[in-house]
Amino acid sequence: MKNPNKRPSKREAFKRMFRGPKQIPELHELGLEINEILKRIKNISESREKYGTNNLGEGSEGQIELPARRVRQLLVPDFDDPAVVGFDQYKDDIVKQLLDDNIKRRCVVSIVGTGGLGKTTLARKVYNSPNVKAEFGLHRIWATISQNFELVDTLRNLLKEVLKKDVVQGEKEEYYRTKLYESLLEKKYLVVLDDVWPSKKVRDDVWTDTFWNQIKEGLLDTQNGSRVLITTRSLDVAKNFDSPYEPYELPYLTKEQSLDLLLKKTFPYQDPTEGYPNDLSDLAKEFVEKCGGLPIALVVLGGLLSKQPPNEHSWRKVMQKMNWRADAGKVLLTSYEDLPFALKSCFMYFALYPEDHVIRARALIRMWVAEGFIPHNNNGETLENTAEDFLEDLVQRSMVKVKERSPNNSILYCYIHDLLHDIAIRKAEEYNFLTVSDDQTSYSRARRVALHGKELKDANPNLRSLLCFNGIPNISRHRQLKVLSDMETFNGFLDRSHPYETLDLHLALTDELLESIWHIKTLRHVLLSKISYSFGPPPSIHMRNLQTLGGMKPRLSWKDQGLPELPCLRELHMEVEDEFPWEVVVAFIGTLKKLETLTILDVTPEQENDIRENFKHVHFKGLRGWSYTYFY
Repeated sequence: MKNPNKRPSKREAFKRMFRGPKQIPELHELGLEINEILKRIKNISESREKYGTNNLGEGSEGQIELPARRVRQLLVPDFDDPAVVGFDQYKDDIVKQLLDDNIKRRCVVSIVGTGGLGKTTLARKVYNSPNVKAEFGLHRIWATISQNFELVDTLRNLLKEVLKKDVVQGEKEEYYRTKLYESLLEKKYLVVLDDVWPSKKVRDDVWTDTFWNQIKEGLLDTQNGSRVLITTRSLDVAKNFDSPYEPYELPYLTKEQSLDLLLKKTFPYQDPTEGYPNDLSDLAKEFVEKCGGLPIALVVLGGLLSKQPPNEHSWRKVMQKMNWRADAGKVLLTSYEDLPFALKSCFMYFALYPEDHVIRARALIRMWVAEGFIPHNNNGETLENTAEDFLEDLVQRSMVKVKERSPNNSILYCYIHDLLHDIAIRKAEEYNFLTVSDDQTSYSRARRVALHGKELKDANPNLRSLLCFNGIPNISRHRQLKVLSDMETFNGFLDRSHPYETLDLHLALTDELLESIWHIKTLRHVLLSKISYSFGPPPSIHMRNLQTLGGMKPRLSWKDQGLPELPCLRELHMEVEDEFPWEVVVAFIGTLKKLETLTILDVTPEQENDIRENFKHVHFKGLRGWSYTYFY
């Protein structure tokens, strides 16, 4: 399969020239492309000298040869942190309200604005500001509510944020509310409730009052200056919270602010006020007019233009596609249409997740690979590494946001704006790419299903992917299923004859289910529950395709009956109990000749040194505290 992002080679270009008269109109564009390539080569060379990056990736002795992905992570600016102009003053105003010593009671501060205006971005800037961190410390809590929120999930997520670890699932609302109350006892906290919506079924005031009463019982008021910050599109919702402060209504950007933001996103490698061509000035102002001061439209349009050659011809082509004015949806749709074919499939996959859902990047990448979205290349990169490049590309285009990166700048968690989520759903449904369920619905055609309801009913027998965010799947008849993810409830076992490649499980596994997993020969990635660790593969079993294994603990039977054979395992995350023979752990790791990444929970300093000395080729991700965060 050809790389859709690859420009034609010189040989291919000359072939195009001599195909006949029908090709003559293309020659002018081809000439422009060749000139643009020459300009880019010159700019790259000058940039390497300017920034001292001439030797990066050349693989000289004593240096580490970096793949293109790592070079980009080191050199490019932080695309996923939208530098929305004008926000510093807004941030300072809200921080002042959060830190107001004159009001000791717990009270609500509201940010109000239409979709795409930057409410969440502003809330995150407030949340991460040094003064707020210093005042509330570890007791800053973030929860996304969204349009179709479930109270029990909101309470569980709040508790998870307070405890800084996973919490047991499947309990009643009162359980999580009580635990939340106990965890915040006598603590000064800041809770952010992002994207609060009015109800579709009852009046705004009735819904808001009910919602707040249900949440605030877990957020005790000890008269110590605790705060709740909400973002919402509805001024009526904001006004119904009991607050001494008026809702903070975000304005649209001015033309000057809009132009500043557009150019920052279009020319991220340079100072746009100095570097962008003068002949693009009028076109840039036309784009600004069409975006109507809406940050999300400007940011995504800037991401689109950053992928075009910086000349009038290319920008005119973009402009011609846009017969709209001040319509964010059409800006986003144009950016989607500009994506290469493979990236379109990757982007549509986001529609499987609930609105405002924070997605684990590594899990997403594994599912893209299992789905066959990622083309092979000839540069020696693994499919997973290519998929990571694809995700970075979507981030650069401002179609995906990054919530958190690892110390080496890899994406840990990501999400998409709800307006982009709407685009993903619309295009996925248009092409029958996937189906999202929030009730007992029939899915006779879709090959990918996200279960947001209670039951999977009448699904396509050729179903390839099933994401279970809520509900009990009956998967016995789906013999083509490759991806099974986010499953919290399951009864029975997995048929070893089915071609599963990725299992991402969030439940306590029964012995029957666990044993069935280890006999599925097609598995590439197995992530078991992080809450309750399960025993790894049985002695002497051979799993030739397994590349990722997480959430396991070694079996004592390995000592006498033989170690499992996992010749292709590249990533391993496990927990070792205190009484387990350490020499068996070392022997097991020693059999993993292709191991690249290792995480072990709860090891002693002596054991850590032992691992480091014996396996110097292995990268210890999340070594500080041996956290599983970087693995999952």
